[in-house]
Amino acid sequence: MVRKKKLNPSGSKGKDGEFHNAHLSLNEDELEAAGFQIGDEVLVRVREDMIVIQKAGKWPNRKSVSIETKTHNDED
Repeated sequence: MVRKKKLNPSGSKGKDGEFHNAHLSLNEDELEAAGFQIGDEVLVRVREDMIVIQKAGKWPNRKSVSIETKTHNDED
């Protein structure tokens, strides 16, 4: 199943007047196709150009991973 979605602004605006959070609405049929139900606890992994949502109970036992973030001002 593929549906085009939009990340909608969420929460209050920051001091700069911009939103810094977004939400995504998923319909019950989309959740069902992925084996999820409303209220399930999930883990969200963020990778370059990808967001992966997985049931928390299915997460394999792994060592902690450190996350490094870049801002627009960082140079490579």
